[in-house]
Amino acid sequence: MSTATLASLQAEREKLRATRAKEDFEEYQARTCTKDALTTAGIRSRKAMLDILDKLPGRLVEAIDGQHDETRVHYHMSDTVHDLLSQFGETVEKDTQALPLIGRRIKMGATPREIISVSKWADKYRWLKSGTNAPGKWDTNLTPYMREIMDNLSEHSPVRQITFIKSAGVGGTEALYNWIGYIMHHLQNKDLLLVVPTLDLRDRSFNPRLAKMIDETPALKELVNTSTRNRTNRENLLEYGARARIIKAGANSPDSLRADHLPYVICDEIDAFPWDVGGEGDPMTLIENRQRTYSRAKTYLVSTPAIEHTSRIDMMYRRSDRRRYHVACPHCGEYQPLEFKQLQWKKTLPTADVPEHEQLAQVEKVWYACKANGCVIEEGHKTAMLAAGRWIADRPDIKLHRGYHLNALYAPIGLGLGWKAIAQKWINSQNDTSEMKGFINTYLGEVWTEQGDSIDDYALIARLEVYPQDLIFETTTAGVDVQKDRLEATIVGWQADEEAWVMDHLIIPGETTQSHVWNELDQSLRDANVDLAAIDSGYNTSMAKEFVAKRAWTIAIKGMPGISRPLVDDERARRQRLRKRRRRSIPIEPIGVDQGKALIYARVKLQEPGPGYIHFPNTPAFDTEYFAQLAAEKLVTKVRGTRPYQEWVQTRSRNETLDCLNYALAARRMVTVKPKKTKRATGQQQPPKTTPHKPERGGFGNTDWNL
Repeated sequence: MSTATLASLQAEREKLRATRAKEDFEEYQARTCTKDALTTAGIRSRKAMLDILDKLPGRLVEAIDGQHDETRVHYHMSDTVHDLLSQFGETVEKDTQALPLIGRRIKMGATPREIISVSKWADKYRWLKSGTNAPGKWDTNLTPYMREIMDNLSEHSPVRQITFIKSAGVGGTEALYNWIGYIMHHLQNKDLLLVVPTLDLRDRSFNPRLAKMIDETPALKELVNTSTRNRTNRENLLEYGARARIIKAGANSPDSLRADHLPYVICDEIDAFPWDVGGEGDPMTLIENRQRTYSRAKTYLVSTPAIEHTSRIDMMYRRSDRRRYHVACPHCGEYQPLEFKQLQWKKTLPTADVPEHEQLAQVEKVWYACKANGCVIEEGHKTAMLAAGRWIADRPDIKLHRGYHLNALYAPIGLGLGWKAIAQKWINSQNDTSEMKGFINTYLGEVWTEQGDSIDDYALIARLEVYPQDLIFETTTAGVDVQKDRLEATIVGWQADEEAWVMDHLIIPGETTQSHVWNELDQSLRDANVDLAAIDSGYNTSMAKEFVAKRAWTIAIKGMPGISRPLVDDERARRQRLRKRRRRSIPIEPIGVDQGKALIYARVKLQEPGPGYIHFPNTPAFDTEYFAQLAAEKLVTKVRGTRPYQEWVQTRSRNETLDCLNYALAARRMVTVKPKKTKRATGQQQPPKTTPHKPERGGFGNTDWNL
């Protein structure tokens, strides 16, 4: 050790000794002080308190003058009382210099803990080092619309529930992490329950992001040791501070929701929550029960919305005070919320040599039309507009539940999609129902209204067309429905972007317990050169599985109801089932038939050929009965208790053609993971792919896709 270092340590030791000696002297002085000295200190303290109380009414009136927002009034009053108490402590300490220890203790007892809001905490302590377009210290000024939302989550705010229905990329999730950081570092003694849709999502997404925030924010890193931080990636519990906890749960797991009573709850992406978890009821009810004993509990609900009438976040927003962020027009000064219908653009049409079904206009220039006076607002004005914006409630009489709605038009420049990119995504999604639904949910932050609630079977007859002779398909699939006395099959050829050409509908009579009926089906599918056939196994399961077991180009399916169930499972799950067919009995693929019906009903309303369009041939198989069965169901909204839900109901007894087309669509989605085919080879060289000419046909469809 160097001489300089040793001298520094000795000096520090002497300094500590002097400080301790001073404290001991003050302690002795306080214990031996005279009665008169104590009386004098008490009189001065009382006088200081009376002076503060005299000032209090006037200071409070001054603090809230001109404030109309209840939360802001609460903040200003709290800050004023906080300042006056701090002033009292300083006055007592100064006036009792003869008894410094007593004065200092009175000051410590009178001075309240620092009042800080979530946004101020984030600005002071939060750091972003990776996974962001704006690395560095958090700055709420970049997303000024988030300030009020975060401040409502502060301990001293009277708001009890905050509902945020939003588009992607506007900062709603980061506000969630800021509140977690605020609870951990500023409060330190409060438990929090965080619920995401599934345990898998918790482990795959939330835990790594929480660990990253703790690691990047020094104030949080000090609270959690390294081993605890590492465990956040795999455990459902994080302890910090004075044995406070973050309990991390999945809405699909009743066990993970069984927590002790706690004051704070976060529910992220609640539109993906199931309506019943493990037969124990609605997970939201289980979550609410955890907060019953806390009068000042807080709940933060955040999600992009899903389907109308079944969207949880939309239901909760409608129960709130319904706030929207109003910004001032830079030209006329009128305040207004940003709405997609006011976004205008100039587009460039494709050249004539581009096939009609591939034509997509390109956005050249975009601007926002002021709703009040039609002023042209450029996106460059947005930064200043956001900074001066304000939240305005449609139902200001609701005090404790605040709801916020925000779309992608508000995304700060450089931190989200620009207006031009949003307009282009709107154009690109026009002919694809799935893309349109994603645009409405993800970029507009609005619920999707199912377009395929019912169809007119007589109008569908007008779609019949004579097919050209040179049709070339990417793949051909079939959907087979099994009845007691017949098999029915629809064969469909598929071109790019799921443009469908229905080729034939077969009805093979005979008892489906007999082999000759299935042999006839086999020959018909081989003649049609089918790449993958989806065979319904809901009736006569043994015969269907026996048929599939001998033909690698077929797959057994079973229709499963549920609006939120996907048409087919993801590729990994399907591959696992395909591998099992060699080890165990034939696997049965679950098919989300409700999603398939919605897709079909929306697509038969498309007016122009292209992505998703469904063609029907003018042949004897496609008669009035075929289309009556295709239109045999409709989507209705029902209510069970207080919970709305959607369900497909039959309007006539037979719907086999709808089922067959649905199964063929599911087979198209699964054809990429079909096993190596062992069926026939034609021995013929495939001709080069050509673009079919537009057929002559009758008109049909919904001409307005501007939802």
